[in-house]
Amino acid sequence: MREMTIRHSGGMRHTVRRAITARRLRSESGQTPTEYLMIVGIMAAVILIAFITFFWEDVQKAAEKWAGNSAAAINSSENAESNSIDKSGGKKQ
Repeated sequence: MREMTIRHSGGMRHTVRRAITARRLRSESGQTPTEYLMIVGIMAAVILIAFITFFWEDVQKAAEKWAGNSAAAINSSENAESNSIDKSGGKKQ
């Protein structure tokens, strides 16, 4: 009879510990990963709107200049490649 009481008591302690742990997890005062993702998403939207509103004209000019320089670099490398093929005796297409 005493042996059953000890087993029951240990099982009860385990059940109580599990209930306390579950309660502690449910009432945690920090943010969950879902809340962090929501906050990051909202912050990203606000930053994007502010960026577009205040800096779009400057960024657009810089992007157009960069795109033009990139296209020129690509064209010049293609021309240099075709010239080196011609000089080496290859047929020009």
